[in-house]
Amino acid sequence: MSLTDEQTAVVTAADPILKVNAVAGSGKTTTLLAFAARRPKSQILYLAYNRSVAEEVKTKAQAQGLGNLHVHTIHGLAYRYANGKTYQLEGDLSELRLLEHYVPASDRDTERGMLLAWTLKDLINYYLNSDLVHLDADLLAFYEAATVPTEQVRNHLEIRGEELVSIVREILADMKNRRIPALHDFYLKMFQFAKVKLPYDIILVDEAQDTSGVMLTIVQRQEHAQRVFVGDSYQQIYAFRHAVNSLDRVSGRSLHLSQTFRFGDGLAKHISQRVNEGYALLGQQPGFVMRGTDRDTRFGTRAVENQYPLTIIARSNLALLEAVLGHLFNGERSLQFEGGYGAYSFMNARVAGLLYLLDGRKEKINDPLIRKFQTIQEAEGYAEDTQNNALRTLIELVKRYGTKLYDFDRLIKARLVEKEKADVLFTTTHRAKGQEYDTVEMVEDDFTTRSQLANLLASESDTLNPVKLREEINVWYVASTRARQSVRLAAF
Repeated sequence: MSLTDEQTAVVTAADPILKVNAVAGSGKTTTLLAFAARRPKSQILYLAYNRSVAEEVKTKAQAQGLGNLHVHTIHGLAYRYANGKTYQLEGDLSELRLLEHYVPASDRDTERGMLLAWTLKDLINYYLNSDLVHLDADLLAFYEAATVPTEQVRNHLEIRGEELVSIVREILADMKNRRIPALHDFYLKMFQFAKVKLPYDIILVDEAQDTSGVMLTIVQRQEHAQRVFVGDSYQQIYAFRHAVNSLDRVSGRSLHLSQTFRFGDGLAKHISQRVNEGYALLGQQPGFVMRGTDRDTRFGTRAVENQYPLTIIARSNLALLEAVLGHLFNGERSLQFEGGYGAYSFMNARVAGLLYLLDGRKEKINDPLIRKFQTIQEAEGYAEDTQNNALRTLIELVKRYGTKLYDFDRLIKARLVEKEKADVLFTTTHRAKGQEYDTVEMVEDDFTTRSQLANLLASESDTLNPVKLREEINVWYVASTRARQSVRLAAF
């Protein structure tokens, strides 16, 4: 495959720090593999966003005989260099453990105690993913600026901030001394403190728009190596995980991959115009450019109807379930979900617990978090105070559908087939990221529109988070750029 002039400019660049903004479908993996092939005598580290991407890149590198390209995730490297194997590890920090062992005894049986436990959890997650080193008042200030918490959480930070930081120190010390299980992000933080000089001449950072502050610090410390950051600023959709855009944070030469190979130029121009109009509402000058191929990708009134296989993309799990129900009771189509049905939480122990809570049968609740609430209204208040969108969605599910969720779950499972054989594939935008499909429908009325953005900006709310507003535009962009042949766009 011949490279475009833009790709060639990236492949031949020798700058100590290089930033490459690559639009969706622009062949960035192909470009980075060509970059490695041009430098067979250099030892090159490819930092992939997650394990599945790492395995895919490894396979392609092996097929091209690129023995000098070493593909890892940042957690994979940290596990090796920070002795991750010596910790008992868990994927998520339990609010219940924090409540029972770290929240002051006088608060444990109160609603305030639950909120304190959640605040401790979120502070720890923020700190482990940030570039911060010290545990002091700066943690509270940076956390509040980054997350724009609710008034209830802000009050805790203001009144009990010093106490919270002290408890965070205690929890992290217990992880370090193996008294409690450690998070995977904990040994990543230990990797930051270790100040390891990695044995590579060049470091390629993929998905650079969604790196963590701690990861960026580790890479920036490798001053002996050429560092290449590749991503798409308009695909930054993980700020809720405390991700940062390296393409904005680092100084270096900037290049672009503005040619998408996924779809036609008509759709590319339409998406570019919409994205620029969205960002203009936020006070930014139009700067997004994307060019397409000569393929006739159909959209708007020309989008195809009733053509299968079909991929349906939603903004939220709640809207996705409603889309599923539309197909569940309208024909006998086979179904599957991107990443597997189990990842979408339409029915699990937490949903069952909320159903029992709604029905007043608290004694049947098995989920330990839900068991802490006396009423569904109390659970709603907790979800609102903590901005817990996942819990809010589940509460809305049980309030809207009740015990019908059991029937829906049974009917969905009866229709499931392998992904490659499914007539209809369902996914959210976050799970569709990095994927491409022939025919796509975006769920209408689920994505934020420009008029809704304008109304939010006009409200001047104290909890208005500019990062989240940008991400609403980016979420629409990611979903709208998944199709090769046809896409039914949600209004924007």
